[in-house]
Amino acid sequence: MNWPFVRMWDAWRVTHPAAKRPRGRAGPGAEPSRGRPVAAREPFAAPYDLVRLRAPEGPLRARVDPAGYGRGRPAEHPAQPRPARRRGRLRRVVARHDWRALAVPVLAVATFLAVTDLATGDLDGSADPAGRPEASGATAPPGAAVPPTDSRRDIYVDAPPAGDLNRALPFTALPAGGPYSRRASGRFDVLPGSSRTYGSGGPLQRYTVEVEVGVVIDRAAFAVAVERTLGDRRSWGAAGRMSFQRVDSGPVDFRVSLASSMTVRKLCGYTLPFETSCYNGVLGRAVINDARWVRGAVAYRSDLAAYRLYVVNHEVGHALGRGHEPCGRAGALAPVMMQQTLGLDTAGVGRCRRNPWPYP
Repeated sequence: MNWPFVRMWDAWRVTHPAAKRPRGRAGPGAEPSRGRPVAAREPFAAPYDLVRLRAPEGPLRARVDPAGYGRGRPAEHPAQPRPARRRGRLRRVVARHDWRALAVPVLAVATFLAVTDLATGDLDGSADPAGRPEASGATAPPGAAVPPTDSRRDIYVDAPPAGDLNRALPFTALPAGGPYSRRASGRFDVLPGSSRTYGSGGPLQRYTVEVEVGVVIDRAAFAVAVERTLGDRRSWGAAGRMSFQRVDSGPVDFRVSLASSMTVRKLCGYTLPFETSCYNGVLGRAVINDARWVRGAVAYRSDLAAYRLYVVNHEVGHALGRGHEPCGRAGALAPVMMQQTLGLDTAGVGRCRRNPWPYP
């Protein structure tokens, strides 16, 4: 039998179903005869069409379905591959590492800007942690008096003039002494008790005495020391300028608060690496550093009692709206609003004598 001829004949019968079929054989679409069994499917598979190679490294793609389901349809032409578009270096990096690839340079730029801002920022302690300037007069010209201010919402912190930052400040070191509280809870207890009114005139200033929870100290002795200091005739109420009363409840004009050294840094800032006290006008607190209350200052040497008088009068002076003052002339008593914790010298003027009182 001529096999190529048979294959061509079968292919012609598939595409022309109306053609006469030989007896005993039924094509794929033939109707079964009545009363006679359906003939078995012919043993020859439907012919395959040619296939086209899309690319040397690509898959083979048939133009027509080899199983014959696509008979009668026009041959499918394979889509021509689009030439690959060369991506830039940035797109290749982003495609490989996703958007996180851009995070590294962005963070690097942000870090550089932050470091630059810190390096060029104000280092003289004239700003509080919230960004408000301190009207302390610390950068006033030598010998110039600093006018008092009526604002009580500033933060006053001891800081030397800007020129003094270029040299070491050994006189700010704590003197030898007993242990002090470095850390505590950050919460304050109002010490119970009230006093009579000290002073014979002027506006009444009501205040509380507070100690941070966790600071180890004789609380009653601290309250008495503050009360006696502000009630002295040489303090701010001298000659009927104002009067003071200690209370433990109700509205107050300010608070005298003893705090651990780390809490002082939170309330006052820490732009200079030494222990100091401050007045936080936002909280209305004259914050006394326990390190200074226990050790004092080099300028007062061993006279710790005199330094305690000074630090209370100085910080309460800020609560009353007073700013810092320089030494007026060499050999004179230092103003109580001079930063005596940092020393008794004023550039271009000389050295003053220590003084803990507003009106000595």
